Amino acid sequence: MTVIQGLLLGIVQGLTEFLPVSSSGHLVVTQALMGIESSITVALGVHAGTALSVLVLYGREVWGVISGFFRGMVRRDGSARIAICLVLTSIPAALVGLAASDYVERAFSSPLFVGVGFLISGAVLWYADHMSAKANTARWGESVDEANISYKHAFVVGVAQACAVFPGVSRSGLTISSALALKFDRGFAASYSFIASLPVILGAVILWPLSNPEALSAVNLEVLLLSTAASFVAGLAAMVLLRRVVVRGKLRYFSYYLWTIGAITLLWQARGLLGL
Repeated sequence: MTVIQGLLLGIVQGLTEFLPVSSSGHLVVTQALMGIESSITVALGVHAGTALSVLVLYGREVWGVISGFFRGMVRRDGSARIAICLVLTSIPAALVGLAASDYVERAFSSPLFVGVGFLISGAVLWYADHMSAKANTARWGESVDEANISYKHAFVVGVAQACAVFPGVSRSGLTISSALALKFDRGFAASYSFIASLPVILGAVILWPLSNPEALSAVNLEVLLLSTAASFVAGLAAMVLLRRVVVRGKLRYFSYYLWTIGAITLLWQARGLLGL
């Protein structure tokens, strides 16, 4: 893999990890277009970069979650609630990732599967944003934020996140959509999704080398650093943009992009299957 390819994949990962368009799906399609296979160098780099972008932008909140957890364990004053919620949100994805690892791995080699995932993600985004807009107009019920999020809320968001272990299905799209459906405050829905991505992303950074120890010898340090830097910068930009989009109730606009790229991906695969 060349430095330019690593740089482009880093930008793709950084933008699409947080924008609700599926980073895994875009990486599969981009690598297929480039004619290259998955690389542990890029996998480590792009995930490390996006994890770092969350820590830079939401470092204070992350530290508050960690310190609150230990304080709550000692004082039993409820300070640990948000940390426990984030753990509950992470559990379903971890279980699905372990139980269905073979199916997930096969899906990553199938742009056809990715195309279907894009279409599904677009439909979910459109429906959730539409329903959230109706709820805001009606002003029915109290919105959910850090002060009143329940363990049930956290687990439901986690189930949505678990569906996104498959490429083409957007993690941020499904977590934010499920949060909006649960009447989360729009700003809190975005920040909760970003912070909840940390265990998933860091898990990938740690587990990928453990499951592919022989591939570590092939790591290209130059490509690793460039892909990390690219995904870091792109990740920061994507989070700032998406938070504004969610707060303004414009999340459904990403649906049109997902439907378009999903249809193009399916047509591209159909041509290959038909030998055209």
